[in-house]
Amino acid sequence: MQFSVITLLSLVAVAFASPIALPERLDDIVARQTTPVSAEDSSMTDASGNVVTFNTAGVYLDATAKGN
Repeated sequence: MQFSVITLLSLVAVAFASPIALPERLDDIVARQTTPVSAEDSSMTDASGNVVTFNTAGVYLDATAKGN
């Protein structure tokens, strides 16, 4: 019984660890960011999740936008 449980858990672990489907060609991979942000500059993400240069006036406050 112990062997069966260990075997089943091992198979479940292998199933979770299997790689996801990758694009067939590297040409199918596109960059999400259109404007690069310098690594030396401070940065933040906007409401859409894009990485932008840090700007205190443009900080998106999710809780405030949702009325919390």
